[in-house]
Amino acid sequence: MIACRLVALLAVLLLAPTAIPAQDDAAIVEYMRRLGPELAERYIALRDAQAAAVAELGRATERYNAGGPALRSVSLPALRQAKRRYAETSLALLEFLDARDRQVIGRLEADIERLKRGLDDRARARAELEHMLRNE
Repeated sequence: MIACRLVALLAVLLLAPTAIPAQDDAAIVEYMRRLGPELAERYIALRDAQAAAVAELGRATERYNAGGPALRSVSLPALRQAKRRYAETSLALLEFLDARDRQVIGRLEADIERLKRGLDDRARARAELEHMLRNE
């Protein structure tokens, strides 16, 4: 009985960290579409694969828990496979999001450097203008 509860708890803990609220997911899809339709399609495919893996893990966990001690050895390979598939799909989604975020960070850093150069240029121009006013 304790093993059943541990497996159920493990499934809940595994599934919780990557769940994205629907409104946030819609915003992510829209943002990806603006950046490029291919990015949105890749995200949707990865998200859907993970959702399918989550559902399969839930079903495998239920079968494992419902089978009782005598049938656990029969359902254990399917549970392990479902866990493996969940981990694979979750990692693929995380890798995609990390790569996308790294690209965004790179662009933002370039924009920040461009803005800093603009500030520096204006500071030099301001100093020259103030110097002109003082020497006039």
